[in-house]
Amino acid sequence: MKKMLGLIVAVFAVSCLVVAPAFAQSGGGQPPPSGQGGEKQAAADPITGNWEGLVDMPDGAMPFVLSLKLEEGKVTGTIGSQAGALPITDGSFADGKLSVTFTYVDGSGIEMIGTLADGQFSGSLSYGGGQMVMNWVAKKKAAK
Repeated sequence: MKKMLGLIVAVFAVSCLVVAPAFAQSGGGQPPPSGQGGEKQAAADPITGNWEGLVDMPDGAMPFVLSLKLEEGKVTGTIGSQAGALPITDGSFADGKLSVTFTYVDGSGIEMIGTLADGQFSGSLSYGGGQMVMNWVAKKKAAK
């Protein structure tokens, strides 16, 4: 019973990460003005911007979005939710590895760890201190 309740809570937590919120205030994904080192900056910061992803749930893949901003190895931003956006409470990116955590509305911690390769993140999502672990992938949205 306890395992089933944990599974239900975890499925609910991740299923709330289904619909992308508006990221108007994030400003992520905007190309720098030409002639100001945009190519060098893009190479140094491959993660700032908006990402669309899928997490493997027991009943199928569920979409989510990330809005990430990298500053000196620290990652801030939000993760998309049907009800809006949940803030990333702690995040880092170094050597192609991303680690972000956020707190679900029930107070449970969620940690996402992923590796960036060929323009795509892939990794694992851990809910409630490891009560449930699922795989995820995300690709960066093209700048408009």
